[in-house]
Amino acid sequence: MSILGKFKSSALELKNIRCIVLTGILIALDIVLKMFSIKITADLKITFAYLALAAIGMLFGPTVGFLSGIITDVIGFMLSPDGGFSPLFTFIEAIGAMIYGLFLYDMKPTDLFSGKNKEEGKSKLLKDILVSVCVGIAAGAVIGIIFWAVWVNFSVLTEAEGMTGKIAKVFADSVIVYVAAIIGFLYGAIFTFIIRSRCGNGSEFRNSLRIILCKVCIVVLCNLIMTPAAMILSGYTTLDSTIAGYPLRLIKNAVQCPVDCVIMLIILPPVLLAYKRHFSRIGVKKTAA
Repeated sequence: MSILGKFKSSALELKNIRCIVLTGILIALDIVLKMFSIKITADLKITFAYLALAAIGMLFGPTVGFLSGIITDVIGFMLSPDGGFSPLFTFIEAIGAMIYGLFLYDMKPTDLFSGKNKEEGKSKLLKDILVSVCVGIAAGAVIGIIFWAVWVNFSVLTEAEGMTGKIAKVFADSVIVYVAAIIGFLYGAIFTFIIRSRCGNGSEFRNSLRIILCKVCIVVLCNLIMTPAAMILSGYTTLDSTIAGYPLRLIKNAVQCPVDCVIMLIILPPVLLAYKRHFSRIGVKKTAA
């Protein structure tokens, strides 16, 4: 299905009472989950509310997802105001929900834990773990070397004036090299394991790849680019403080992204499978009647 076709098909979902009811339930779930978010700093927090928006996008597409993102942000702020309201953050929330719809809308329902041969399951699992650990170590080493080179270059620029000096001071701490290596290991190991464990089934592999790419796209675009820019434009923070706090934002998102991908891979496929089975059964009964 083309991108425009997804938006059109998703818009038509709004005519279905089933879509309205389930979307309303998931919007309520999103708002509740936001209330139980874990704050790291005043600007950073960990939340699992994205699961509700991801489910809306997966079931009903980008148009419904975009509108749901607007509704969840506005109602969520009204029920639990946290700082000032800015339409920029509402737009970012809507964009994230729309991206879920673009990537996940036409996924084929699969069972995440199906297709395992009991006789070779243990040996395959052990092999997948060993390969994933090796890839993780290699990825961690490569990322660590890259950030070591960055650290060496920025260390000599800390006395520079202007924006160059400010950015150099942020990346001049040697701790960032070790953190980058650990994050590289997590990405390499977790994503390799996900891909290897799913590659036995074409649909499951494609669904896993979609979920991973979807989450990475949202993290980079919404969390690392649009949100800091919106905070500066809205006057919540200054450019200097944003630059100073950016490594923590980068580390938080880099660590949380693979964890979120694993959670989405565990929860979303069964939700889609249950939705398709339940409502296809209803459709069969109506046809028979």
